[in-house]
Amino acid sequence: IPKYWKDTPWSFGGTTRKPKSGNIACGYFVTNILSDFGIKIERVFLAQQPSSVMIKKRCSDIKYFTQRKDLENYILKQPKNTVYIVGLDFHTGFITREDKDTYFIHSNYIRNKGVVKENTESSQALNSSKTYMIGTLKY
Repeated sequence: IPKYWKDTPWSFGGTTRKPKSGNIACGYFVTNILSDFGIKIERVFLAQQPSSVMIKKRCSDIKYFTQRKDLENYILKQPKNTVYIVGLDFHTGFITREDKDTYFIHSNYIRNKGVVKENTESSQALNSSKTYMIGTLKY
């Protein structure tokens, strides 16, 4: 489902429910994906909350990190093909691990890029954060 959202433009107030039409904020991107997967959530409410609220409601194995390297080491020790919700200083998205590669899937606010799947090592949004809260998505 996230690939259908690729290139949907970012906007702080973006609330579109239709991929590639309108704009999408990071919180709405995450809650739309969860809802589209059939997970029963308070989509609008959670999209407007700090990511910690969403993570506490929808995830298990919640961890906090202040070092980017510690976040990466943690993910690499977890099973492949696991989906995480990550909360940053002022942003949210998904992290996935595929073999030894990890990806950040989010509605990128930097230069209003919109929805992207990028390697975590090169993600400016992820790497500029000072705090990381991550949880394993519960289906």
